[in-house]
Amino acid sequence: MSGKVYRWLIAAASVVLAVALGIFLGRSSSGHKGERGREGVEQLVLSPKAHLPSEDARWTFAPDVPLPIGHREQRREIVHWTIREAQSEIAPGVIYDDAWGFEGRVPGPLLRVRVGDLVEVHLRNALNSLRTHNIDFHFVMGPGGGASALSVAPGEEAVLEARATAPGFYMFHCATPDIPMHIANGMYGFVLVEPEEGLPAVGKELYVVQSEIYTTDDKPGHKSFDMVRADKADPQYVVFNGSVGALLKDQAPIAMQNETVRIYVGNAGPNLISSFHVIGQIFDKVYREGDLLSPPARSLQTTLIPAGGSAVVEFTPPVPGTFLLVDHAIFRLHHGAAGSINVQGQENAEVFEPKTPRNMVPMSEDAHLGHGSHEMVTPARAPFESGVHFAMSAPAPELKATNGVTIKMLPGSGIWKKGPMQTFGPKTVTIKAGQSVIFKNADIGMAHSVFGEKGEFASPMLAPGATYEKRFDQKGVVHFQCAPHPWMKGTIIVK
Repeated sequence: MSGKVYRWLIAAASVVLAVALGIFLGRSSSGHKGERGREGVEQLVLSPKAHLPSEDARWTFAPDVPLPIGHREQRREIVHWTIREAQSEIAPGVIYDDAWGFEGRVPGPLLRVRVGDLVEVHLRNALNSLRTHNIDFHFVMGPGGGASALSVAPGEEAVLEARATAPGFYMFHCATPDIPMHIANGMYGFVLVEPEEGLPAVGKELYVVQSEIYTTDDKPGHKSFDMVRADKADPQYVVFNGSVGALLKDQAPIAMQNETVRIYVGNAGPNLISSFHVIGQIFDKVYREGDLLSPPARSLQTTLIPAGGSAVVEFTPPVPGTFLLVDHAIFRLHHGAAGSINVQGQENAEVFEPKTPRNMVPMSEDAHLGHGSHEMVTPARAPFESGVHFAMSAPAPELKATNGVTIKMLPGSGIWKKGPMQTFGPKTVTIKAGQSVIFKNADIGMAHSVFGEKGEFASPMLAPGATYEKRFDQKGVVHFQCAPHPWMKGTIIVK
């Protein structure tokens, strides 16, 4: 082989090797980008804004969600919002005087756009406001998320144009100093930026926002923001959609059995991380932290949502009933963190069938927050079985206290709530030595027991309707309480 041919073969082999290496590196780079979920953003081609057709943007208030957009061309989405400083009933009889909100609502709107859309925001601050406000949009790629451009004093209006460059579920909030105070007082909402191809269709979509409210106490009347409690991250209330009970009873959304429910869950904070959970469901999909590009997690029980963050969860209920939404940092139930969804359909014994009706407790807000008395289980209400069973005395014929008094465990007494509670009736009795006290469980669907705090006596667990009699022969004062419900206390004075 001549030296010239040899050199030619070496050169050709080098070219082939370089091309192959380039292809390999290109594929490797592309694969790495795909893992980061950024290719959708980097390949987005923006249509010139001068050529975009304009339309009024789609937005709603919680728990409603704007209609899906799906695949379409980019557009100019025009938004007009007014900031209003108002009052809001955050719990029954509790009026919060520092409820500042976009469009006067807490939480603020859910805006729905498509990736590539140009969002044109007209923000006005009501003339009777006392403070300057603005908006920091988490979806906006620009200084302050647009906050400085949208700063408005009372009576002023400002306009911002910003592209939605990445799909996701994003928070927005006021960023006027003191920023934490403005967020705590309700100045937040969310923006859903759909991918180019849209999102898969589901049977029901809901918008739910968790937040904290910091007041001095929970007594009825007018309340204002408490900075001391806020600095300590010690909220008086932790709520869904702005107030205690906003998603309970007749305000609970309705869904259908075997249809997928998608919840856009935001956590406005300003301090706490949410452990979002739907009791009695497993999430089919969870788009963690509002990420709509990466593959969703599957079959999760609970998902973490940081303050200022979000998640999108989906589940498909196979049976009907009432299903509670909670923050599984579970003592927050005592602060109001509960909502519900009523699923309608037919019973499915292959999936779920209670077998011991007398032990069933209604899975409702009443069984957790104490906002009312217990309700009897009916076929239309899904029961809840705790999985924990006590050896309980069976209901017995009512004893007649011919030589003593009767103390009842009152309906709803086993449900803790803030403020006055009905527990024992009466809480204090006076008897003579040698007389008896008959304890009767008059609660509905809840077991109780009773014992002397110094070990004077102890009853078995009493099923609803059951009674326990104790004779007191020694003079003195006996303090008693219920074992599973320590807030239930009373006193017996023996003379």
